[in-house]
Amino acid sequence: MSGEPLIKQLANWVVGFDASKIPPDVSAQAKHLLLDSIGCALAAQEEDAFEAALATTREIGGAPHCTVIGSAERTSLPNAVLLNGTLIRALDLNDIYVGPRQNGHPSDNIAVALSVAESERSSGQELLATLVLGYEIYGRLEDLADPASPWDHVTVSSLAAPAMAGRLMNMNPAQLAHAMAISAAHGNTLSAVRSGQLSGAKNLANAMVAFHAVLATLLAKHGLTGPAEILEGPRGLAKAVFAGADLSPLVRPTAPPFRIMDVSIKAYPCIGTAQTTVAAAVQARAGAQNLAEIAAVTIRMADIPFVKGQLEDKERRYPRTRETADHSFYYLAAAGLLDGEVSVEGFKRERWLDADMKAMMERITIRADARLNVHTPGTFPCVLAFTTRSGASQTVEMIHAPGSVKNSMTQAQVEAKFRNSCGAALPKARQDEVIKQVMNLERLDSVAALMKSLQP
Repeated sequence: MSGEPLIKQLANWVVGFDASKIPPDVSAQAKHLLLDSIGCALAAQEEDAFEAALATTREIGGAPHCTVIGSAERTSLPNAVLLNGTLIRALDLNDIYVGPRQNGHPSDNIAVALSVAESERSSGQELLATLVLGYEIYGRLEDLADPASPWDHVTVSSLAAPAMAGRLMNMNPAQLAHAMAISAAHGNTLSAVRSGQLSGAKNLANAMVAFHAVLATLLAKHGLTGPAEILEGPRGLAKAVFAGADLSPLVRPTAPPFRIMDVSIKAYPCIGTAQTTVAAAVQARAGAQNLAEIAAVTIRMADIPFVKGQLEDKERRYPRTRETADHSFYYLAAAGLLDGEVSVEGFKRERWLDADMKAMMERITIRADARLNVHTPGTFPCVLAFTTRSGASQTVEMIHAPGSVKNSMTQAQVEAKFRNSCGAALPKARQDEVIKQVMNLERLDSVAALMKSLQP
């Protein structure tokens, strides 16, 4: 096997992944993340990014093979991946993988797993194995990525997404290698999509990669071949995107700890780096006697590349777009202090433009503090302190945000977040049905039944 191209070795690894060896805690985590992602999708039905994607797919057209979550709409497999991926991601409420080098949102590719599994009439057990597999590949790639790279983290989905799709399509290793090679050759995304004043393109970044990944998988299914040395070749992914990293760890045998266990469920609809900051601000607000008396707020965060990159992006200081606001430490902390929450409604009302919010944001100073690095990786620790005009002060230390790996949500909390996300999209009886199907995924004969439950 060692003499084969690395893409073929990866295909062998994907096809040979043994679903029977998935530990019970890993299985439970996969179910929680699936339920959470479905809830995120149901909550995003009115988001601009989804409406634009839906209008586009309607204009393109496509055979009605797959379900769009929360909608009576049915469309082609690639279109469904684009739409469902946009829904899962649009609110920035879906999960986050916090690795030693790079972070990302592996649940973006749940859209691939659900849509392909529905199209192929896969069982719940097959879906479960594919989710664990997809999260593992995603995490392994992020662990090898260069945080300073000009390529966005969604680029790793150009391998993870076709691996998931190809496994569900029961491809042989040769076919799957071609699918992943075609996808990797065309699935790179510039990190400009996530810098400066952010645009709606951020919400579709992974969905676009996944759309092309499934298209590549279908092309390989019908005989198209891909570049064999796409990973290790002189012009391949390792050199061009991964700063020359050795990608051979991708095919190491699967064993605990599984990467899916390093994934956090978000409590707030905003960037994962700020989950602790929001939680600290909400807690501080509860102890503040008079918010108008707050004279200055100081926030300390870990001195790590991902945080420093956010702080160095001056556009985050004064957000002008919704997408920038949900990535702005200043707005998110101010919203937690003034409103006691960071909410979708606040984003819809462009809360960051209100005079009281701007005034609070001006009082906030944020700096990196290497003393907090002892808690990393795996979390984004935060210490928030404020002083009042009378000289009183309060400090809140938040090391692990609600929903993070070391402060994980219980099943009851995951279900509560799901029900809250559903809103009016699904009646309570249908919510009960979806929860039951997901929590008993191994016994679900067809994923098509789950997707049907997600239609209005």
